[in-house]
Amino acid sequence: MSLCVPCIYDFFEILKEYGSLMTKLSKEIVKAILKSLGEDLEKKSFESEFSNCHGYLRINNYTPPNSMKEEVDGLGMHTDMSCVTIVYQDEIGGLQVRSKEGKWMDINPCEDTLVVNIGDLMHAWSNGKLRSSEHRVVLKRIVNRFSLAFFWCFEDEKVIFAPNEVVGEDNLRIYKPFVCADYLKFRQSSEKGRFDKVGFTVKDFAGA
Repeated sequence: MSLCVPCIYDFFEILKEYGSLMTKLSKEIVKAILKSLGEDLEKKSFESEFSNCHGYLRINNYTPPNSMKEEVDGLGMHTDMSCVTIVYQDEIGGLQVRSKEGKWMDINPCEDTLVVNIGDLMHAWSNGKLRSSEHRVVLKRIVNRFSLAFFWCFEDEKVIFAPNEVVGEDNLRIYKPFVCADYLKFRQSSEKGRFDKVGFTVKDFAGA
């Protein structure tokens, strides 16, 4: 099937608008997160720490095998390399998040609902107070599954270092300072740390 040029243009315009809306939403989400971490933290930290963040959009297409006797991995367990990730999943479902106790929980699709994940960069910046979620996609039906994932990240040259206001007087920093781009390269170049596996995470890279 081929698409006409105007159709392709309209498609990219829609994606551009969606990305712009997700950028605005990401900023509001992070502001709410900062408020939850400490009084006046949004005013002190948002502009200085998050004003240069950027986002990118990924369209995911999960193709199942020709036959299935049981559910199969569409995308193996992993954590996101982002501050926050906003996911729109279609009605097929299959997204699962791992609890602290290690139990897999289905995140069932709900109309007009988006899923927000904390990523590794926010996990480190918050000194572990915000947990980067381990999640995966499982395919339960012989049908293609689509999702849109918007990743909002620090700029490449950003040094990730938990502020004093987040760490608190009685707590120690559990992550050493690191450059955002260096961690992304670490994850992308590590055989065990590729996108489709948890493998090595920010704890392995910068754990104090």
